Amino acid sequence: MDSTQAHGSAGVYASLPELVALEHRLRQFPGLAQRVPSQSQLAGQHRAGVRGRSLDFEELREYVPGDDPRAIDWRVTARRGVAHVRVYNEERDRCHWLIVDQRRSMFFGLRRALRSVVAAQASALLAWKALHEGDRIAGFVFGDEGCDEIAPRRGRRSLLQLLSRIVERNQSLQAGPSAPAAEGQLNEALTRLNARAPRKCRVTVLSDFCGFTERTRTLLADLARFNEVLLLPFWDPAGSVAHTRRVVSDGVLQIEVDLSDKPVRERLAALAESRQQTLLGLREQLGLNVRPLVTGEDVVTQLGQLFGVHRR
Repeated sequence: MDSTQAHGSAGVYASLPELVALEHRLRQFPGLAQRVPSQSQLAGQHRAGVRGRSLDFEELREYVPGDDPRAIDWRVTARRGVAHVRVYNEERDRCHWLIVDQRRSMFFGLRRALRSVVAAQASALLAWKALHEGDRIAGFVFGDEGCDEIAPRRGRRSLLQLLSRIVERNQSLQAGPSAPAAEGQLNEALTRLNARAPRKCRVTVLSDFCGFTERTRTLLADLARFNEVLLLPFWDPAGSVAHTRRVVSDGVLQIEVDLSDKPVRERLAALAESRQQTLLGLREQLGLNVRPLVTGEDVVTQLGQLFGVHRR
């Protein structure tokens, strides 16, 4: 790795020092939870969806097979003639899964930074936020040639492992000839996460969603049944391409696109609009939270606005 790669290069590549330094910009996130003290008896700062013998009484209901017999309320059982249990909520930590796209399709941008770099920065900010809120951090980082898994763990070591994988994938991207594009890698990452059957987790997918199919929709729907799913697609600034020429590539072939040609711009805009509407439609269809990030704007500001207005 040369010195340029090690320290990043003006929005073209991400670097580990850059992603680590983003921890200090968390103060721009309104209402960020404080770090959990290491001596705290609570594993996390979120109310768990599971039921157990713990902090706050939630309800009294009839006993069903599988309930803890210790939770039976014998007075109510004697009075009603049917076994009843007392149900409590308990606080537990939450796991935040980050699904990070670093495919060749992300090696593109019109202003300020490439999508791949913005994805790396946004992932780092979300990971630091999870760490400061006491959550476990996990993820899948995928490129055209593979998918890396970071198992759920709490602490800086797991976070730095995730960031290192992102940087490795990011710095392997190039505009020249390479392996054929692998649009199915997004579905591969989502399939592997579904196989883990996560529940009550936060799942954030950071991608341009190239290769979105009905299979993708099904996988996202399955995840959303038991988890909080946030999609962060990457869009390029409007009005950035007029009167320019761009060379685009699939990694094997290259073609020059004349964006000063109005019909060409209109066709490209129609394709982009179609993909955007497909993703935004998932809000109503699946109840997903879809919040586009614009590559030409500061990612910290955008995420700060997101969590300031839309925190759950």
